[in-house]
Amino acid sequence: MKNIEITKRKLTLTTQETLIQRDDCSMVTLLCSPSDYSASILTHACEDAGAPVVDLLTKPADDTSISVTLRLRCDDPTPAIHNLERYGYEVAEAEGNNYTDSMIAAERLLELQVMLNV
Repeated sequence: MKNIEITKRKLTLTTQETLIQRDDCSMVTLLCSPSDYSASILTHACEDAGAPVVDLLTKPADDTSISVTLRLRCDDPTPAIHNLERYGYEVAEAEGNNYTDSMIAAERLLELQVMLNV
């Protein structure tokens, strides 16, 4: 049993080390049930938005879902995220150099903070 736990930890570390953020790519992590997982549908959804998939890694999230991490060849993952959500996938996390939705949210929070400090 101990060997299995050590192997799982090594696998998790290897997965995290493999997908290091690069300047020319964005990363999107989503959750889905194993029955809804399809690499071809995920790739198609991203590439329809003009974001070619460079890497695709999966790992169990819990007993009922899996976590899928996509590395996309684009600075802004917003169009790919909207497409993935349109296909019915739940995006849990995203990062990129020019992540438009993130910047808009940050600006709105700063504006709200100014209004609350009046």
